[in-house]
Amino acid sequence: MKLVQVTDCHVTGSPEQLYRGADPRQHLLEVIEAAHAWQPDLVLATGDLSEDGSEESYVFLAEAFSHFEAPVIATPGNHDHAERLQAHFAHCAVRGPLTFEDDWQGMVLGSARSGLIGGRLDDEQLDALDRLLGADDRPAFLALHHQPWPVGSPWIDRWALEEPDRFRALLERHTRVRLVLWGHVHQAVTLEHGATIGLGGPSSVSNSLPGQKRFTRDPAGPACRWLELSPDGAFETGLLRPDSSQAPGPGITGPGTTGPRRVA
Repeated sequence: MKLVQVTDCHVTGSPEQLYRGADPRQHLLEVIEAAHAWQPDLVLATGDLSEDGSEESYVFLAEAFSHFEAPVIATPGNHDHAERLQAHFAHCAVRGPLTFEDDWQGMVLGSARSGLIGGRLDDEQLDALDRLLGADDRPAFLALHHQPWPVGSPWIDRWALEEPDRFRALLERHTRVRLVLWGHVHQAVTLEHGATIGLGGPSSVSNSLPGQKRFTRDPAGPACRWLELSPDGAFETGLLRPDSSQAPGPGITGPGTTGPRRVA
């Protein structure tokens, strides 16, 4: 299964509005064009799609993501207006888990809460996740907006998933969860926690160099994450950038991508 994660687009209602000095609309269209050429089977839009939660921003976002032929599953970030996002995206995990079934089982969670910058997963959502994870034996991935572990960048780690202990305990108990994907951090991150690999996704508009106290612009620019998931639970992943001359295939490092990672 081929999967693309597009996150932290920060589109506003105004076409002229910049985000950290960059054009969020143009960069998103360029990222989507590169990702579409890779022909994913599923697209994850993991939050902060809008910067201002405006109706106009979601009209633009819905049109931009409609270029994908694959299903798009969205989840809100702390900048999103959850109800407006849900109105424009048919598959939206405001209060997940929202599932995707294939050789892998995917579960998209809703960690954003109105008025909070950090994230939270309530007991009802965690109970549902626990039941789903206990009812199957396929390899699984989870996706949400907020990082469940620190990524080593103080400027964003102060706004991580709050009270993550029960979520982490579920991962320790249900070892079929091979991957946890998130947005929010504006950088590509790989963390290993037991049987689970955590992957932070890069923003489609502006990213920070890792390990910084303050947001420090990454000159490599916008990107999205690609993954190829094998039925045996192995996977490969890398970054796809708008300036790629070709999309990467399985096990190939294409221009503008990071190297693939395979985990048996």
